[in-house]
Amino acid sequence: MIYFLYFLFAVGWLAIPQVVSAVPVVQQVMNAASNVSPTLPNGSLAPGSIFIVKGTGLGPAALIVAPNPFQSTTLGGTSVAVTIGSTRVDALMYYTSDKQIAALLPSNVPSGGGTITVTYNGSASTATAIRGVAANNLGIFTIDSTGGGPGIVTYADYSLVSPFRAPNCSGPNTTCGAANPGDTLILWGTGLGAVSGSDATGAGLGQNMPNVPLQLWVGGAMAQIVYQGRSGCCIGEDQIVFTVPTTAATGCAVPLMARIANQVSNQVTIPIAPRGRTCLTELPGVSAETLTVPFSFGVVELDHFLNDNGVGFRDEANITFARIPSVPPILQPYVAAMQSEHIAGTCIVENGTEVGFNAVLTDAALLDGGSSFAIRGPNGNLTVQGGSGNKVPLGTSGSFMVPGSYTITSNGGRDVGPFTANLTLPPTPSLLTPARANLTLNRAQGLTVTWNPNGSNGQVEIQLSAKDSFNVSTVNVICTAPASAGTFTIPPYATLALPTTSNAEFRFQPGDHGPAAQSEFTASGLSFGIAQIFAGNVAFAGIPVN
Repeated sequence: MIYFLYFLFAVGWLAIPQVVSAVPVVQQVMNAASNVSPTLPNGSLAPGSIFIVKGTGLGPAALIVAPNPFQSTTLGGTSVAVTIGSTRVDALMYYTSDKQIAALLPSNVPSGGGTITVTYNGSASTATAIRGVAANNLGIFTIDSTGGGPGIVTYADYSLVSPFRAPNCSGPNTTCGAANPGDTLILWGTGLGAVSGSDATGAGLGQNMPNVPLQLWVGGAMAQIVYQGRSGCCIGEDQIVFTVPTTAATGCAVPLMARIANQVSNQVTIPIAPRGRTCLTELPGVSAETLTVPFSFGVVELDHFLNDNGVGFRDEANITFARIPSVPPILQPYVAAMQSEHIAGTCIVENGTEVGFNAVLTDAALLDGGSSFAIRGPNGNLTVQGGSGNKVPLGTSGSFMVPGSYTITSNGGRDVGPFTANLTLPPTPSLLTPARANLTLNRAQGLTVTWNPNGSNGQVEIQLSAKDSFNVSTVNVICTAPASAGTFTIPPYATLALPTTSNAEFRFQPGDHGPAAQSEFTASGLSFGIAQIFAGNVAFAGIPVN
């Protein structure tokens, strides 16, 4: 059973405490694939879906996994009851531990708001409100089980779509390289909706659900869906068989997102190559195969950021040299897919999950690449002092960084040799619409943005950010487009992920989430070096979202 193989990897990473609370306390209830916060619009559960409960005192200190998942309503002294109106259903257990449990919401649960109660060894938690039960709310499984980053997408033989093809590529649990336009693939998730009959007996396995109004967006293009329904193998697990659109964007982290009516899934990524089985990274001169650990890298970064109060700018340099000794084995083939998610013509949606290249840097060891760096730009020359990982101001007025060519040089240090990095910041496009005044965002309609390119050959980055009404979770929608296009429409499947609020923020800039300009450099002691410029431009808040 494909899903259980991957999920057990995640279970193995759980930190199991040694002290167990006397009374269960429920903190969060989420779709097991998406991990979307219950405070967000797509945080509800669906009948027949697998969900997780986070809290304390939920179960035993030592993790217990059911030998036959979803066959019993009790496991290790733990049981879960969901009450919708006057209807109570007992969830089917998968695993239990002190801080996290997983179970299946039976298909016979009605839709609506309700509560959940966890009982462990006779002690019951307070009946805790949940986001509710929706008829459909798909969550997509991801490689690291966080709900973000590379999704679990397979070929017909159940081998994984990955940035490059491994030598042992053959069947389940092997990585067989990037998809190509026109390929037929399988996406794995949970939450398409209820089946008729008993989930525990395997009712509905292999059952198509053509009446679910599912859309699948891959790299900005709608995919043709061949099959959408329960997997043939696994209770609660859904399969979406689809064809990669010929017009989809390509890269190592192409965004993929599903929509059912006004419910959207978590956004994951998939590697797509125009041909062959190796995706093209967004790091100049760095191949997907290069981004396997261990490796060492250098990043020479110049920043032109808006001040926190939105008035004026600050300029700074951030120069880092580091070595990545290892990552969890399951992530090793996917480092190239996690290094960037900024492909022109596409949008990414972040709901608080830590994904991207930073997610693999937890064990990074800083390297000595020198402490003095000379920066030459259109507004003159500077020499800055700072060690690896330090942020260094470039003047005090934010006037040093302007469009033009920059050269950064260093004599190196103990671990990294001398280097010269060159890069060019293109002209800054000017925002035309929307205007700050009277802007209201309708989540179901998206948002069209227009600008004057001002001769720029770079890119623009459009960002919408909104916090939920509890001030717990922030959703960021970040779209990237060629500056020369002059217009871009943020699609509804992205804006539907935003919570309703009266105070969303809009940003338009050359790039401060992804780089506005980027190039490569070489130095002894480094597997690769990247020079980048990040630059803000326009930001305003107080936007109503409904």
